[in-house]
Amino acid sequence: MIHNLDELLQAAADVKTRRALVVYPANRETFAAIHEAREKLGLQFILVGDRKMMEPALPVGDGIEIVDRAGVEDSLAASVELLGKVEADILMKGSLDTATLIKATLRPESGLRTGRLLSDVFLFEYNSRRENKLVMITDGGLNIAPDLAAKVQLIRNAVEVAHALGNANPKVAVLAATELVQPNMPAATDAAELLRMYERGEIPGCVVYGPLALDNALDEYAAREKHIASPVAGAAEILVCPNIECANALAKSTTYIGHARLAHVIVGARIPILIPSRADNRDAKLLSFALGMIMSERTEAAGRHPI
Repeated sequence: MIHNLDELLQAAADVKTRRALVVYPANRETFAAIHEAREKLGLQFILVGDRKMMEPALPVGDGIEIVDRAGVEDSLAASVELLGKVEADILMKGSLDTATLIKATLRPESGLRTGRLLSDVFLFEYNSRRENKLVMITDGGLNIAPDLAAKVQLIRNAVEVAHALGNANPKVAVLAATELVQPNMPAATDAAELLRMYERGEIPGCVVYGPLALDNALDEYAAREKHIASPVAGAAEILVCPNIECANALAKSTTYIGHARLAHVIVGARIPILIPSRADNRDAKLLSFALGMIMSERTEAAGRHPI
């Protein structure tokens, strides 16, 4: 089992050769992460964008190929064509917004659609824990206001990431403002229904509990004081948020307030998709590459990868 982000890097270095397609990389932190992923993880790259920006920053050859395109639109068109030819195992965005990337690369000709809901799984290192320090947050990147059925898919996607990291039975907390089920609080009523679905065996491969407030989900003392009898309470490894605003703010607070290290990945497509913020530092982008490699290996082993 991978317990922290250093172990994630070590595990990724043992993954057989993978190839990442990066759409329009254009900043220093991205170039530094590409160089380090090439050196430390053996990851190979197709970089689609402005050659004049990339060549001074990166050595071409030895696992780095440049497809020269002048701007974002041309870079996206070339990337879709390459994805349709199954030229990459991982897709990552460079200096463009997430919605533009997802809209373009999910065109039918890319071959990325699987029929599953796509969702972003954000992974951070929670240093207050002694053992498994990895906690996931979903979904702060794609699904704006998931309904009950979508939340089931969010859980399944996050559980898939946990399993890929060696956590065979992750603890899933469905978040609300309180642990009490209140009819006028949709997040709480959805959490209660997800708990019933789990208890009926409809959400396998994990332990689900909710509703839980954030303190009750992560802090053992808070969970004990409120007498919450669940193995998830105070020990959650996956946090399912009620909407994108909650998940996005929570994830960014771990970085900008808590100064935690991070990685994240979109799952549900044919290959992992990485959507690091353009403001993310080199370490976050390197760790996302590592997580993408682990997920690529898992999807291949599960028979969903066409290569």
